[in-house]
Amino acid sequence: MATSDQFWARRLRWRLIGAWRWPLFLICTVADAFIVHELPPAGARALFFPALFIASFGNLILIGAVAPWLARRLAARQGTAPAVSFPPANHFEVLVDKVASIALLVATLGLFAAGLGNRKLVVADTDRLARAGEAVKSYVDVHAPLEIRRNIDTLNTHDTQEDGFFRMCVAYDDRTKAYCMFVDAKTKPPKIVPDRDSRPNGAYFRTP
Repeated sequence: MATSDQFWARRLRWRLIGAWRWPLFLICTVADAFIVHELPPAGARALFFPALFIASFGNLILIGAVAPWLARRLAARQGTAPAVSFPPANHFEVLVDKVASIALLVATLGLFAAGLGNRKLVVADTDRLARAGEAVKSYVDVHAPLEIRRNIDTLNTHDTQEDGFFRMCVAYDDRTKAYCMFVDAKTKPPKIVPDRDSRPNGAYFRTP
């Protein structure tokens, strides 16, 4: 009787060893969707439920395709060891479960790291834009004509192709013209160069 109990206890333990991938699938899928919603790696925040659907599809690929392939490669590299106990420690299903669990965790951690990295970039761009705006207001107060100082609330910005470099304009009373400046916000304080072209940003950057 004791032998039978030991056998079933060891068998249950073996089944539990290979039963981590699906609980982790649920946890990691929800975590992935939350990360994409709150810390979007691509920059544009996604809705939670569409992100949940995409995350579940990606994690199913990890479990159903990537993990078995990696497990076969590992098993082939390690060779087949003689079984010294039941269940054998190198059983393929257990190996697949371990690989799938690790892949799910690594994917979630990678997604989280990418989200944090993108958030830092967004914060940096916001900080540069804020510094540029403050520098332009100070510049206008000192160098611009009264008409421009009066219209400072019309200040608008166009982000150029170069990171941290902006064209910022304040409209004249004649809204077809603007007092414009190129602002390099990567420096502290930002560097401002007046633009002799009086076209507003909408006309200046209009696609031909």
